[in-house]
Amino acid sequence: DQAVLAAGQSKYAVVPYPDAQGRRHWMESWKTPLLEEGRVVGIIGYGRDIGDRQQLDQTLSVREQHYRTLVEQSADMIARYDREGRRLYVNSAFAALVGVEMERLHGTTPSQIPGGDHIPLLRRHMETVFSTGEPLEFELDWTNLGNRPLTSLVRFTPEFDGEGRVASVLGQYRDITELQASRRKLHRLAFHDELTGLPNRALLQDRLRQAITDAMWHKRSVCVMMVDLDKFKAVNDAMGHAAGDELLRAVAHRLSESVRAYDTVARLGGDEFIIVMPEVRDGADLGRIANKILRAVDQPYQIQGHEIYATCCIGIALYPNDGGDGGDLLKYADTALYLAKQEGRGAFRFYSKTLTASAMDRLMIESGLRHALARDEMELHFQPQIDFASGAVVGSEALLRWHSPLLGQVPPDRFIPVAEDTGMIIELGAWVLRQACQAASAWNGPGRPRHKVAINLSSRQFQRPGLLETVTATLEATGCRPGWIELEITESLLLDRDGRVADLLAAFRAMGITIAVDDFGTGYSALNYLADFAIDTLKIDKSFIQALGTDRRRAELVKAILSIAGCFHQMVVAEGVETAEQVRFLRENNCHFAQGWFYSKALPHAAMTALLTERAPLRPAPSEA
Repeated sequence: DQAVLAAGQSKYAVVPYPDAQGRRHWMESWKTPLLEEGRVVGIIGYGRDIGDRQQLDQTLSVREQHYRTLVEQSADMIARYDREGRRLYVNSAFAALVGVEMERLHGTTPSQIPGGDHIPLLRRHMETVFSTGEPLEFELDWTNLGNRPLTSLVRFTPEFDGEGRVASVLGQYRDITELQASRRKLHRLAFHDELTGLPNRALLQDRLRQAITDAMWHKRSVCVMMVDLDKFKAVNDAMGHAAGDELLRAVAHRLSESVRAYDTVARLGGDEFIIVMPEVRDGADLGRIANKILRAVDQPYQIQGHEIYATCCIGIALYPNDGGDGGDLLKYADTALYLAKQEGRGAFRFYSKTLTASAMDRLMIESGLRHALARDEMELHFQPQIDFASGAVVGSEALLRWHSPLLGQVPPDRFIPVAEDTGMIIELGAWVLRQACQAASAWNGPGRPRHKVAINLSSRQFQRPGLLETVTATLEATGCRPGWIELEITESLLLDRDGRVADLLAAFRAMGITIAVDDFGTGYSALNYLADFAIDTLKIDKSFIQALGTDRRRAELVKAILSIAGCFHQMVVAEGVETAEQVRFLRENNCHFAQGWFYSKALPHAAMTALLTERAPLRPAPSEA
């Protein structure tokens, strides 16, 4: 009070005072001098108990401290923005992730620091919160000042002033970069091939469906190419799966480089790839593109320090020409691919409906062949071979026949190629060998003229180890002597480079088995083959025999073959003899044996046995001779 009187000025203070129980309270005190004619004549005082407010202030102060600690220590980025997008506040996590000191961020806008392509999206969402007063949550991809790509889950919350208007927006940024990377990885695993990074079957089907939908709307075409590597298994077997994987990655890259940026190159698995090409205007260009792909794949590869080569085949199907469904297009491209592979390495084929019929026929044949032996559907027929000099039956060729309950009588030219491709020819060949040797044993013996049974061997049988052992074991099991059979091979086997075929033929011949070259003149005929290989018999292909009366050039070729065979002391069998005129020509030019319908068609085992029992010579009727 004295201080107020002395100074003549008001004074405010918060002072403690005890209550009746001695508890401490706080009082807010105002004291003002009372003036009279300019002189201080007294004091006016006012006091108010502020204990509750003091406690509230302390509570608020503690809470504010807690809030500041929470915000400052939060792992989330937190920033407050005014209506112009300027930062009114940022926490340390915000500054650290942006990559700049906190002081530099105050008063700046996102477009100033850090800047980037995400700013328009950020600004648009901020304006939405200011205008609607509603919170907003979204994901944001952005890059900090250190050029590090980040993904944040952002929540913008409006802050209101006393009049209920949005005065500022509080932004909370949660770093989900690692989560987003995991999402993308899972998505990639779900829709991309892990080895090559190309789209997998699931993504391929989606893109193919979209391409067809767009093509339908714009009346355009879509091309589907199925690409399959040739002999890929040989790389895996020779160099290991790591080398095979490296080759697949290299091929995937070359395929992607060979097409347009908006085309899809996918991997279905193994060494099979699919190319989807939307917006195809001119189908004639597809042949050029297919050739470009073939050339790209055909270039040498450097794999594990070795230079290797790879080729591929391509099957092509088109929307809408071939089909309107993605699944059908893939199926048709696969059908075309199969026929491309039939032509050899580095080929492509377009799909046609006739190809589908051919593929279905092949499927039925393959399925039936797998059970034909077990179901006793196979049978050997024997076509007699006639000695021109005596007319006697001196041998026969064992010919495989298949009667399928589903397909009927299936010609050999329909099922033998399928058996070759699938490898089933090994089992069939062993069965034919055994049956033919049993027949030869039954038709030969004491007091009987020798009857030699010719047995066809597939090139696949020569490629598979153990052929010599199989023949030896079959002869022993059936009691057949080597001199009672003749093994027929194709001319293509004579191209053998490593000597393996020559060694096998020499081994067979050393056992007493004779060797014949079937369909001579239609393949790779060369004189040095006849000199280098152990060959006893040449079988002139029926196409030459049937042209004897109409094609002088072919007739001269037959004469030349007969002359050459005489020089090498080889026997000659004329196949497909059907007319007396052909018989006359062959006799006049010293052909040894004939085989054909002029004498007899191929006979079942029982009929052949009956023919040999009669021992009557098979001569042409006098009216036909």
